[in-house]
Amino acid sequence: MKDPVFELAVVVPTFNERESLPRLAEELFGALAKAGIRGELVVVDDDSPDGTAELARSLAIRYPVRVLLRKGRHGLSSAVLEGVGHSDAPVVCVMDADLSHPTEAVPRLYYEVITGADIAVGSRLVEGGGVESWPLLRRLISKGATLLARPLTSVQDPMSGFFCFRKSLIRGARLEPEGYKILLEILARCDVARAVEVPYLFRDRRSGKSKLSGRVMRQYLGHLLRLYASRVTG
Repeated sequence: MKDPVFELAVVVPTFNERESLPRLAEELFGALAKAGIRGELVVVDDDSPDGTAELARSLAIRYPVRVLLRKGRHGLSSAVLEGVGHSDAPVVCVMDADLSHPTEAVPRLYYEVITGADIAVGSRLVEGGGVESWPLLRRLISKGATLLARPLTSVQDPMSGFFCFRKSLIRGARLEPEGYKILLEILARCDVARAVEVPYLFRDRRSGKSKLSGRVMRQYLGHLLRLYASRVTG
């Protein structure tokens, strides 16, 4: 079997993120080049009406960008898993398209994985991490969601959307990708022997609108109930 062309796949689920993608690609591939990492960007778009997929395809002229356009299917978690399946890279990094996750931290997450971690989590809750300019209500919602998930994992920031893992970690796992917290799903259902948390500063999106809504929060609560039920039933 031939070695994969890319060492790392950066999977980015999108919905109406046309404005942020060019800068994300420029910063990401600059960081990877500086670190000497052969990586590709996998954009998984849920049929954005703003033309995100078309913009992503145009970036492929300059960068190694793969675009997966999903019609009739929506959801961040399922988008991430489909993106993972569209790359041969052995290591995957997941991040948002809205520039809230620092691209310069991607090489650190990658190196934590290739030097022994099963999963490396970009963490806002360990020393050195944090959140920039969140209103009190947003902080309270995030803190509450994290506390509800605490019995499922020892990771301090299981709500993070910024993480890197060996693709072999999820091979054969019974994942149920519903909602938007795919990291928690992986931590709760996969055999994670070693998780490392890397501090980073979360910056609120520089363009577009937040996807947080009452529906998203209800999905999260349903997700938690399923995870807890699976612990009871095995």
